[in-house]
Amino acid sequence: MRFLFSNRSIQNSKKIDIKHWIRVWILIIIAGLLTWYGRIYEPKPVLTRVNEFAVWIMPHKNGLGALAVLPNDDNDSNNIKTGLRIWISPPDSLLLFEQNSALRYRGKNIAVVGDSLNDKLKEDMLSTLDANGNFYWLGPFNKELTGEDIFAELKFFDGKPQDYIFDLIYEGYKLRFFGSQIALDSVAPEPLSVAILMFKPQNEPPFLNDDQVQALIWNGKNEGLNFSRIALNHPNAMALISDNKKYGLGARRLHIKDWDPGY
Repeated sequence: MRFLFSNRSIQNSKKIDIKHWIRVWILIIIAGLLTWYGRIYEPKPVLTRVNEFAVWIMPHKNGLGALAVLPNDDNDSNNIKTGLRIWISPPDSLLLFEQNSALRYRGKNIAVVGDSLNDKLKEDMLSTLDANGNFYWLGPFNKELTGEDIFAELKFFDGKPQDYIFDLIYEGYKLRFFGSQIALDSVAPEPLSVAILMFKPQNEPPFLNDDQVQALIWNGKNEGLNFSRIALNHPNAMALISDNKKYGLGARRLHIKDWDPGY
């Protein structure tokens, strides 16, 4: 039936075939590049001294650890021009977190909340300070360090540093970190934007069905599909609390590669 097709039609058909295979190869190359970028290529972490409000939360063997990075307040009269960093119940592998994080925060001041800090962990934190930087243990959390946009308060119960609650209030949002079950039992319920359990609950975590708590983050098993209840139940899990200009403060679950700090 070749007589039904002209020579010109055959030539056009060949041209179409060539264009088709060119497109196929372009798609294959793009797919290969995306695979390489996603699985093999490791971009260098960005070193930043200018940052917005963010709280990074990661699981470790004792429960949760958190890095709260306070925003720059553009006020040269205090010490937080580069933002105060607060480590809450930090994990032992501080630099391992940095190696697997997209950002490496640097600045003049670091404060730590928790019951212990070994020499290696202290050295790691001091290595992230700028020249003539300051290291604070359990505060103070005054406006000179936190700035005008943040209110921070640390409370202890029974005089024990592990039995603490630590509050951060930013733009009307209240974040509360509970250091232990004793601390949790020592305060009356109140509305919270985010409740973070730094210890491992023995049973079902509190606040699961509490309408006064908008978001809950803890180290434990997943309790359903409620996206406001974030269980960090495996080594590579992580959560981020951050401010979005359009939607406000939000908490979401993330995945961090090769993070296993003695979990």
